[in-house]
Amino acid sequence: MAKITFNLDELTQILISNELLRGEILRPKVEGDRIHFVIKTNSFILPYIPASLGYMGFSDNVATFELTIVSSYLNKAVSRLKKILQLKLPIYIKLEYPKIFVNVDKLLKEKNIRSIRVKDVSFEGGEFTITTYNI
Repeated sequence: MAKITFNLDELTQILISNELLRGEILRPKVEGDRIHFVIKTNSFILPYIPASLGYMGFSDNVATFELTIVSSYLNKAVSRLKKILQLKLPIYIKLEYPKIFVNVDKLLKEKNIRSIRVKDVSFEGGEFTITTYNI
């Protein structure tokens, strides 16, 4: 068993350096307990959508996040956003606005990480703690 602890800034750097952020996610920055970013849509009408992401919890090997579209005007376009992003989401991510589900087992499998499973993910005081175990 191991415990890994990191803050949101470190998480952002891990995601960037390991190319886990899609090319459509631009300019991520941390403010408080949320990661703010811009979504590039390749749409003439909505080329960029400002958004933020907050951690909600971990259960059954699925990490749940809350996606917030920054502008109330753009909130009306969420169904379009879902159609745009759904085609480009990796197999381990599911979008049911406003929630994003990350299947950690599928993520580890896709990244060829073997012999380890995530037991728990907690977020307190601005820090994530991931508890793992070997299989």
